[in-house]
Amino acid sequence: MKKCFLLARSNLRKAKGETVSIVVLILLAACMLNLWLMLSLDYKQNFERYHDKLNAEHVTLVADEAGEEFRDFLTRTLENDKRTVDFSLDDSMHMVGLFDYNGGEVNSELVILEKQSALSRRVGRIEIVEEGSFESGIYMPMLYKSEEIAIGKTIQVSIGSNKISYIVCGFFNSIMAGSHNCAMSEIILTEDKYNELQELGYAPKSVLCSVRLSSKEESESYETMLKGEVSSHYPAVRAVSNSYALVEKSRYISQMICSGIVSAMAFLILLIALVVIASDIVNYIGENMKNLGALKAVGYTSNQLIGALLLQFLGISLSVAVAGSCVSYACFPAVNQMMISQTGIPYAIHFLPVPFLLTLMILGGAVVLAVVLFSRRIKKVEPIVALRQGIRTHSFKRNYVPLENTRVSLHAALALKTTLSGKKHNVVICITMLVLSLVVVFSGVMIRNMILDMTPFLNLIVGETADCCINVKAEAEEEFLQAMHADERVEKVYLYNSIEVQHVGGVGLMMTMTEDFSDVNNPSIVFLGRTPKYDNEIAIAAKYAKEQGLGLGDEITIAESGKEAKYIISGFTQITNNLGKDCLFTRSGYERLGSLKNASYYLDLSDGEDIEAFRVEIEERFGNKVNATINIAATIEGAASVYVSLMVMIVVAVFVLSVIVIAFVLYLLVRTMLGNKKQEYGILKALGFTTGQLMLQTALSFLPMMIISTVFGIAVSCMVINPLIALFISSIGIVKCTFIVPVPIIAAVGAGLVFLAFVIACIMSFKIKHIAPRTLLVGE
Repeated sequence: MKKCFLLARSNLRKAKGETVSIVVLILLAACMLNLWLMLSLDYKQNFERYHDKLNAEHVTLVADEAGEEFRDFLTRTLENDKRTVDFSLDDSMHMVGLFDYNGGEVNSELVILEKQSALSRRVGRIEIVEEGSFESGIYMPMLYKSEEIAIGKTIQVSIGSNKISYIVCGFFNSIMAGSHNCAMSEIILTEDKYNELQELGYAPKSVLCSVRLSSKEESESYETMLKGEVSSHYPAVRAVSNSYALVEKSRYISQMICSGIVSAMAFLILLIALVVIASDIVNYIGENMKNLGALKAVGYTSNQLIGALLLQFLGISLSVAVAGSCVSYACFPAVNQMMISQTGIPYAIHFLPVPFLLTLMILGGAVVLAVVLFSRRIKKVEPIVALRQGIRTHSFKRNYVPLENTRVSLHAALALKTTLSGKKHNVVICITMLVLSLVVVFSGVMIRNMILDMTPFLNLIVGETADCCINVKAEAEEEFLQAMHADERVEKVYLYNSIEVQHVGGVGLMMTMTEDFSDVNNPSIVFLGRTPKYDNEIAIAAKYAKEQGLGLGDEITIAESGKEAKYIISGFTQITNNLGKDCLFTRSGYERLGSLKNASYYLDLSDGEDIEAFRVEIEERFGNKVNATINIAATIEGAASVYVSLMVMIVVAVFVLSVIVIAFVLYLLVRTMLGNKKQEYGILKALGFTTGQLMLQTALSFLPMMIISTVFGIAVSCMVINPLIALFISSIGIVKCTFIVPVPIIAAVGAGLVFLAFVIACIMSFKIKHIAPRTLLVGE
C-alpha cells in the first residue's frame, strides 16, 4: 500500500494540470448530484413532515351551505365510511377571488377563515410562519410573499365582483389549501375583518370539511364519493374539493422539473469526467511506457501499478466529492427560495447524510469502474518491450493526407493529419460535444417556447387561453351575449365553462364544455382523435385513460347532480390544470346531465384594448348579474412568471456549465497533445513555423470532430427533445410534448458553441510558445 501511495503521489506531481481539470469536473458533478438527491429524496418529503405536523387532511371539501341539516348530512356521510379516521367541520366563506401577484393576477377559489378558528382546527390547521405587529387585516399563504405582498403593505382582494383592501398582517402555511395549485386557496382574516366581510355578504357562508383517512392512497376515490354524495343529495349546492394525491403533485411541479434537469446535467458531466479520466489513463500508459517497464523490472506488479492509479483518481474524486457536496449546500438556499415561490411550503435546510453518502458511492463507484477498465492494458506491458518503447519509431498506418499531393493549405493538411492520428482525443471531443449538443437543443427549445414566446408552453400546459373570462348567471346569458356581439372591442366570445363530474367506476374529472370546439383558440387541445361534436361524445385526458385502460371509441359513464349518461371517447387531451384528470364535453353533451346555473365565457379583445379597463366596465355594467371577471392575460403572467424565472436561471446555468466543461476538457486534451508531440513541435519550429501557425494548427485539429459531433448531436437531439421533455413532465398529465423546435436558434447557438470551443483551443495552445528547438536538442 505504501508503494501504491508513493506512485500515486508521484503521478499527481507530474500531472497537476490534468488533475485540475478532473477536480473541476468532479466538483461540478458532485455538486449537482448531491443537489438532485436532496431535491428528490428529502425536499418532497417536507410535504409529508408538515402534513403530519399540522394534522392535515387527505380530502378537503368546501360547500356553499352552512345549515345544520347540511352539516348533519356531512357528519353522517363521513362517519358511515370506514376509511374515515377523523374530520373537522368549520365555518368559512367561499368565493372566487383574485389579487395582484408577480406583475399579474392570481385567481382562485378563496376559502376565507377567521384566524383563531384556522389556528385551532382539529384537522387541517394552519401555522403562522411570519407575523407583524398589526392586529387587524389579512394573513396570506407563504407562496405569495413578495415585494408587493409584504407585512404592513395593503393588498386589494377582489371577492366576486367586489374589491376590499386589507393590511397584510403575516404569512401562514397551509398544506392542502396554501396555493392556487391546490384547487382552492385559504386566506385568513382577523376576527374584526372576518365579521365585517360576513356582514357585507360578498361571499356566501360555507362549511369547510377536512377529512383524515386511514390510507392516503384512498384520497381520490374518497373525494369522488364525498363530492358525489353532496351533488346527488344537494344538487343546488356549489362545492369545491381537492385530494392528497392532487395537492402532493401540484405543489411540487417546479421541484420535479428542476430535479430532473439537475440530475441530467449531473450525469452528463460525470460521463464527461469519466471520459477525461479514461483518456488520461490511456495517455499516461502511452507516455510512461519506459517507466512502467522499469517499475515492473524492479519488482512492481501490475496490480500495484493499477492500484496506484486507483488510489490517485479515487482519492481525488472522493475528496472533491466531499467539497462538491459542501458547495451544493451553499447553492441550496437560492434553489430553495426559487422552489418556495412555487410550492409555498417552507423548508429548513439541514445536513442530509443519505444524499451525501449516495453521492460519494455513485462518484466513487463510477471512477473505480473507469480506472479498472482502462488500466487493464498495464497487465499486458512486458518490461523488455516497454523499455525499448516497442516499435513506436515506425508507423505502418495508411497516410490519408500525403503532404506532397494534398490540394489544401499546408497548415490545414498538418491539422488534418493530427486529427486523424488522435483517435482517443476524437472520442473525448465527440462525447463532450454530443452531450453539450443536447444541452444546446434543450436550451433553444426553452428559450423559444417559454422565454421569447410563451404561447406554445401555455397551449401545452394550460390548454386554452384568451384575454379575459366573465362568469355570468344563467338568466343573464342572452343579455350578456347580445351586448358582447354588439361591442366592437370584442373580436370573439365563446362558452368555456368548467364543472367537476364523476366517472362512474373512476374518480372525479374536471369537465370543460363549449358550444363548438372549432371556436376555441387552441385547436391542438386534443392531440389524438378529435374534439367532441355530438352530445354523446367525450374527449378524455390521455394519462387518465391509460390508467383506466380506456381507448378511442370506448364507452364510459359520467355522473353529475344525481344523473348518469353514457359517452363515447372521441379523443385524448392532455390539459394539466387537473394533473391529467380532465375531460371535454359540448354543452349539449353536458345538458344530458344537468343545466348550467352560471356560465363562463372567454373573450378575445381587439389589439391594443385595455383588458383590465374592459373587465371593470363589465362589472359595473352588469352588476350582480356577473359573478366574477378574470383578466386571463394578467393571471397567466402572474402564475407563469415563476416558471419563466426558473427556466431563465436554468438556461443561464446550463450555458455557464457548458463553457466550463469545454474549457477544461480542451485544456486537458491540448496539454496531452503538447506533451506527446513536444519533439514534433520543436522540429516544426526549427523548420520555420511560427508559434501562431502551430497554435492555429492545433486548434484546427479539434475542429473537424467538433463540427461533425455537434451537427450530428443537434440533429438527433432535435428529434428526441420533445419525447424527452414529455417523459420528464408525464406525471402532470403530459403524454405528447408539442414544443416548437427552433432550428435557426439552435443552429446559431451550436455554431457559437463550436466557435467558442475553437477560441478556447487557441488560447489553451499558447504554451507552444515555450517550446524551443534548442532546448529539445540538449535533452530537456
